[in-house]
Amino acid sequence: MSTKEWTLIRTAQSYDEAKDFAKSRFNVCQYRRSDLNNQTKYSFKCSEYRKYPLCSFEIKIVVPDNNMHCVTIMSRNLHEHEESERNPTTRLPSPIRKTVSNHVKCGLSQSQIKTSLITNYPQHSINQDKLHNLIVYERRKDRPEIFSIHDLQNWCNEHREAKELHSTFVPFYNVVDINNIFVFFTTKQLFQQIQLTTYLQVDATYKVTWNNLPLLVFGSTDANRHFKPFGMALISEDENTECYLKLFNSIKTLAVQLNLQCLVNQVMSDGAPAITCAQEMIFPNSRRLMCWSHMIRNCRKHRNLVTKNDWQIIDKDIHTLQLAFTDDLFDRGVTLLLQKWSLIPTMKRFVDYFTEQWITKIRYWYEGAAFAKPSTNNGLESLNGIIKQKYTLRNKLHLSTFLPKVETMLFDWSEASITSPFATLTDITPAVELSAYKWSLNVNQSEILNWFNNYYIVPSSTAVITTSTWLDIYKSSQWASFDDYAAWKSSCWLVSPLTSCTCPIGLKEYRCKHSVGLAILFNMYQITDKTRYTPLGKRKTPGRPKKVRTAFLP
Repeated sequence: MSTKEWTLIRTAQSYDEAKDFAKSRFNVCQYRRSDLNNQTKYSFKCSEYRKYPLCSFEIKIVVPDNNMHCVTIMSRNLHEHEESERNPTTRLPSPIRKTVSNHVKCGLSQSQIKTSLITNYPQHSINQDKLHNLIVYERRKDRPEIFSIHDLQNWCNEHREAKELHSTFVPFYNVVDINNIFVFFTTKQLFQQIQLTTYLQVDATYKVTWNNLPLLVFGSTDANRHFKPFGMALISEDENTECYLKLFNSIKTLAVQLNLQCLVNQVMSDGAPAITCAQEMIFPNSRRLMCWSHMIRNCRKHRNLVTKNDWQIIDKDIHTLQLAFTDDLFDRGVTLLLQKWSLIPTMKRFVDYFTEQWITKIRYWYEGAAFAKPSTNNGLESLNGIIKQKYTLRNKLHLSTFLPKVETMLFDWSEASITSPFATLTDITPAVELSAYKWSLNVNQSEILNWFNNYYIVPSSTAVITTSTWLDIYKSSQWASFDDYAAWKSSCWLVSPLTSCTCPIGLKEYRCKHSVGLAILFNMYQITDKTRYTPLGKRKTPGRPKKVRTAFLP
């Protein structure tokens, strides 16, 4: 050790004051106390002396016996923390450990952390087992240690009452064993949105917990086609009737407890029979809707039952039938469609499958089954993807890690429900307004037919019949064939200004150029000045367009 002379740093009023100053200012720890004849000496050395054994920095605090309020603080030498002087160790180096700790706090996955370390510390050879253990250790910090049924019950009890508007709320739970778990999560802010809609969407997502517990997510889509979650439920069954009965019962009971009106007229999900059974028992007056995306994907899985040319006909016909905007139109269209397909012998096997699955068992997959409501569950499916991409990072988390993620999710969604509230009226976008303005200038107003009250019939751009003929056929519901039905349906649209339209865009997006354009013609809607100006756009240049568009537009 160096014999450099001691240097006076300062004096203090007491030993405690001197010790606090030395530890906070110089990163030292006490290692010796010497009781001398007329004074007491306290010796301190570098706190990282195990990592850097050659560091000779010292602090000495001297407390005189005859004047304990005149404490002297002295130092000797300097900190020597050269990397080459570091003591050999089997642990990962401290800079790497600190970097891993920061990455874990940011929520990075193990593969992402590994990639970052390889980039930032190419000179170090990183043992994968030690890296994995370090990540596990860092993730277990500051989180509830839940390894037993009792721990999970205690966590649920702690969240039984909602302390704040955005805090996690567990009003109902049943935790018996790994095969009998039901935990209902929500916040008061999220759940109160249920009184703004009669349309309930439900779906399950998997591979989010190490315990293989599925997660049920429920909510609804607002008038602007944005999905709004209302809550979640952790279950131990793989989507059986019992878990959906518990979920639907919890929704009804909580609505009563919070004095909220909960009227469910439609339940949207995939074709799981368990959801259908639970819906019939808890919401018997509601309509069980089938996701159109799931329906057409399942049909396409059975296209090997027909020839390639036959499938092209079938696919087009199913899409036409899906745009039926009333129950009567759908029933009549199904009859005509089956008559058409029955004339083609090679379609028989597919016709049998289609009739049994999508006409007899699950039939509410067309637009008119829930008019002005989504015909797919894509909004909820998208949220399931966000849960895995943003919160769990596609890892199967232990409950001790997953439950804090649930609290984070609910808090984020709850705050977002205030900044972006549940819309009950569809906004008119500038693009729709511009399209409606152009349509109002070009449409032949003499062809617009008023049927009754606020409902009008307008011709489409591919009309093959007049609006009066279209209305007569609609009243009689008489079509010679399905092809005539398809031609009739695409010839005219039934429109209510600023309310609805039966064109494909109007059925799926609720606002279209026809409903807004009629409102402009009837002075029911005033367009902004900038809408009158046609965008300059881009001039078409000679040659074939590129196959790949520009990635970043200026």
